[in-house]
Amino acid sequence: MAAKTFHTDTPAAPQRSGQAMTALPLVVGRVATQAWMELGTEAVRFHWIRLQQDMKTPQAILACKSLDELRAVQLEFLTAAQQQYAAEAGKMLDLLGSTAVKGFSVSGLTRRFDDVPL
Repeated sequence: MAAKTFHTDTPAAPQRSGQAMTALPLVVGRVATQAWMELGTEAVRFHWIRLQQDMKTPQAILACKSLDELRAVQLEFLTAAQQQYAAEAGKMLDLLGSTAVKGFSVSGLTRRFDDVPL
């Protein structure tokens, strides 16, 4: 006995050309790989700089001769760290934003102003 198959009448999704569809994952993969490399490089660079500065702080603390000097060293350390972490967060967001723009531009999925019927 043959198995019954059901056919539904659903509209077919618009297809892109075959060559464009096969190249799309490669292009998007390259953009994603490049983005991960940029993010990783930036993270490693930032952590290296922070580690070097973090190693200088205990030396400065040990050189303090009064509580006022200690407070000044700690305040300087915390202020610098806060500013550097905030700046680094901004850099990472900029990198992610530029990657998103690159990804949408190569994927062809960006919206145009004239693609929505009025």
